[in-house]
Amino acid sequence: MHSEHLQNVQWSWVAFGWFAAVAAASGLLLALEAAGAMGGSEGVNSVVVALAVAAGFVFGGFIMCYKTAAAPILHGGAMAGLSFVVWFLLNLTFGGFTTGLSAWEGFSVRTFAVALLVQGGAAIAGAWIGYRYAPVRVE
Repeated sequence: MHSEHLQNVQWSWVAFGWFAAVAAASGLLLALEAAGAMGGSEGVNSVVVALAVAAGFVFGGFIMCYKTAAAPILHGGAMAGLSFVVWFLLNLTFGGFTTGLSAWEGFSVRTFAVALLVQGGAAIAGAWIGYRYAPVRVE
């Protein structure tokens, strides 16, 4: 793929794709909760949440690379990275106001790795699909 250069990354579309991914995942989780699919055990709920986040990030990656038509791997990786930048800034700003504990005190390395892989893999998959169906590509 010839378009994988940092100069081809459009950061405004990364942010837009991330917002679309978060909105799609949130909407899907809200619909699943309304349908009663989230009332199971904690393990089942974790899998459902992971699948909803993956579906949202596939959607966000698709929208982003359909519009940019360049660098799907870099755009998808940047979307996953943006999640953790936003999480870090929100936790730094508002962490501990309600419970007295920060979120990173309970966020293990394994959880971080799984979340990064789910979001990054799904965003890159969606970006590849969007890149494939984009009307004009940057080569």
